[in-house]
Amino acid sequence: MLKHRIARSLISLPLLIAAHVTSAAELPQAIDAAFQSAVSAKTVPGITVAVADKSGIIAAKGYGFADIENQVLMSPEHKVRIGSVSKLIATAAMMRLYDKGLINLYKPVTDYVTNWPEKHATLTLRQLASHTAGIRHYKKGANEFLLNKWYGDIDSALAMFKDDPLLFEPGTKQQYSTFAWTLVSAAMEGADPKRNFRQIIEQEVFVPLKLNDTYFDEQFTLIPHRARPYSVDQGRLVNSPQTDHSYKWAGGGFIATPSDIVKFAVAHTQGNYLKATTVDEMFTPATLNNGEQVDFGIGWMTGFKNYQQREKYQHNTELQALMADMPHAVMHSGGSMGGITMTIMCIDHQRAVTVVKNVNGDNSADVFALALHTLSYYHQDH
Repeated sequence: MLKHRIARSLISLPLLIAAHVTSAAELPQAIDAAFQSAVSAKTVPGITVAVADKSGIIAAKGYGFADIENQVLMSPEHKVRIGSVSKLIATAAMMRLYDKGLINLYKPVTDYVTNWPEKHATLTLRQLASHTAGIRHYKKGANEFLLNKWYGDIDSALAMFKDDPLLFEPGTKQQYSTFAWTLVSAAMEGADPKRNFRQIIEQEVFVPLKLNDTYFDEQFTLIPHRARPYSVDQGRLVNSPQTDHSYKWAGGGFIATPSDIVKFAVAHTQGNYLKATTVDEMFTPATLNNGEQVDFGIGWMTGFKNYQQREKYQHNTELQALMADMPHAVMHSGGSMGGITMTIMCIDHQRAVTVVKNVNGDNSADVFALALHTLSYYHQDH
């Protein structure tokens, strides 16, 4: 399957490059103006957005540039780094295994990952998927976020952190961790030993949902319409340093169009991809051992509480009102080298938005605010 996707890329590349930049249905004027304003900043090369509901893609459009040096305009067909929104793709694959009875979220992870050190306290996939297992995030000062090393298998990626002490007793606190998802991917392979993680993703997510514009972000694979990644360094826009994401496929290793991501999100509400009870569990806040709820379910952040409490938005009455108007929303952000992403889905209206800018380190274009305003327009007027 992987060879097929690479071959598909090589065959279709010249045709896609020759195609004209296109956009789907037009965004409303006020929303369109907000995106035009966002890309007018010197530190924002491009932004791409898509909105979908159960009928399909409502609107998709690119702004600014996918490649500044070659003056390639951003289009809905451009693939951008989605960062930690990748965790939602891994979550969907894990829950497909769960629906098939191949994996138990509450068993010790050692039931599936035999080389996970016995010295660690018992932890479960349910805890890993809600960031309550105590696995560390990127190590400060170690430049792990900037890694440019190929990891050929998940075991070698696990070696980066498996011997490090847990940050806390599993189930007693919550702390965000990308490496937790490397362990999740190892457990998925252990639960389904006839397939590796990449095959599971292909066969349980990409193929059934027809995500033809979502790929593993391999730096040497020719991927049609791959947007160039940029970074802001001391206020100046530069090409992002080369990075390799093979150590964190499940946690931040995918590249996609926003249209694919919103189509993927809405599929959760249709009842024919995952069981309704499974989706309900995914979108229900996890609880700590003491009964306290956290702001993650399984993979997805549940509700706007986290954003409502952030200093950046606490006194923004407009955004606070928009968040309050969608009480049943789930979401995930993504930060990568050369990409910042926001995906929000309103469960009540089965509608989702994804916004991505192909730059990191920029503070002028707020993808959360852009995504929230965009989704709210359709929420309020349609």
